[in-house]
Amino acid sequence: EGAPRLTDVQIAEFLARGDSFLHAGDVASARLFYERAADTGDWQAAMRMGATFDPAFLGRAGVRTVGDPIKAQSWYRHALDLGAPKTDGQVESPKTK
Repeated sequence: EGAPRLTDVQIAEFLARGDSFLHAGDVASARLFYERAADTGDWQAAMRMGATFDPAFLGRAGVRTVGDPIKAQSWYRHALDLGAPKTDGQVESPKTK
């Protein structure tokens, strides 16, 4: 059940496409690609999903999308569970107000 496994090359392509959409300000499309890659167990994709919900990241990126710190935190924790190195402060607590 679930989506078929992706190769490392396919995961890299999904991340690159997600990055392209994110840089264009299309957060919804970026999330589709990041989530698909994250579903295969890729921690980088899970981290990027978290960033698309992180109000601090979205503000720095100049993206006019309302963030969701709870979803950001959930995705950051998922990235850690998938093997992300615990070096980024945002993993522990996305900036919330």
